[in-house]
Amino acid sequence: MGMHDRPSLGNMISPFGATGEINEEAYRRHIRYMSDAGTGVFVGGPHATEFVNMDPTERRHLWELAVDENKGKGPIYAIPFGPGSTEEMIDKFKMAKEIGFDGAQLYPAAQDGRGADGIFLAEAERYFRDVLEAVEMPMFLCSYHGGEVIDGPNKQVAPEMLRRLVDDYPHIVGVTVGPPNFDITAGTPNVDAVQGFLDAIDGKRPVRMAGALDWFQKLEIGVFGFHSIQQSIAPKLCASMLESYHAGDKTRAKALSAKIQQLNEIVHTPRYYYPRSIKPILNHLGFDTGIIRKPYLPLSDEVQEEIRRRVDALSDLKEIEGLE
Repeated sequence: MGMHDRPSLGNMISPFGATGEINEEAYRRHIRYMSDAGTGVFVGGPHATEFVNMDPTERRHLWELAVDENKGKGPIYAIPFGPGSTEEMIDKFKMAKEIGFDGAQLYPAAQDGRGADGIFLAEAERYFRDVLEAVEMPMFLCSYHGGEVIDGPNKQVAPEMLRRLVDDYPHIVGVTVGPPNFDITAGTPNVDAVQGFLDAIDGKRPVRMAGALDWFQKLEIGVFGFHSIQQSIAPKLCASMLESYHAGDKTRAKALSAKIQQLNEIVHTPRYYYPRSIKPILNHLGFDTGIIRKPYLPLSDEVQEEIRRRVDALSDLKEIEGLE
C-alpha cells in the first residue's frame, strides 16, 4: 500500500490548556494515536478541528508541530481552509508544501468555511484549477464544505467536474465526497448520489466519503474508504473496519461498521450540538484535550456525564483502541 492509499483518513483536533493555549504535548500524542492506528492524519479544516477559531500564527504553529511529529512515520496532510481569495489560498498551499506536508486537501472556495455569498460551478472549477496549477503536491480533491455552489447539484460540486480535474491533474491522489450531497444526517443514505460520483470517477482515483452512517453499505457499492471525525476518536476501530473489508472479512467489517455508527450517533446527537461533543468524549477516553475554544461554550456537566455513560456502553471500544 502506498503512502496515500490508507482507506481511513481523519482530521486532527486541537487540544488546549487551561487558559486556551495550545497543549503541544497532548497535540503530539494525539497525532501519534491516530497515525499509529492506521489513519492518515489531516491538520486544519473547519468546525471540529477549531482551526477557524485560531489566528494565522497558531495555525502555522500547529502545522509545523504536526510535520515535526509525524513526517516519515505516517502520512501527514494539510487542510488549507479559507480564505475566499484564490491568491491567498494558493499561498497557504505553498506554505503547506514548504513546511513539508505529504499532501493537502482542496475544498471549494469559501471564507473560513462560511461562504456567505456562494459561487457558480464555473467559478468553483476555475478556483480548483488555479490552485492545482499553482501548487504541485499530492492533492485530495473534496466535493463539499465551503460556500454553496449556486447552480450545482444539491448546491455542491458536480461529479463531472471532479472527473475532468482528475483527468487533467495527475497529482490528485484521491477524491473525498460527502454531506450535504448525500443527506448523511437524514437517516436514509442517498445511495444514488454516491453512485453518481463513483461512476464519474470510474476507478481513476480512490473515492472516500465523509460521515459515519453505514460504512459497510457504502463499501459494498464501491467506496474505498472514509474521512471522518470518528477517526480522531477511534482511529483503530475505523482503520480495522476498513482493513477487514478490503481483506475479505465482511462479517467482521459489518460488525465494526455498526459500532462506528453507534459512536457517530453519540457524537452527532442533535442536543449535543456538534462539535461540542468531541472533547468530552476524548477527555473521558484519557486524552487531555481541554475544552472547546470560544466563542463556543462547553456542554453542561449533566450532559457531559450522559455522554460518558453512553461511551462506556460501547463495548470493547477502549480495548480496540489500546486505551485500557
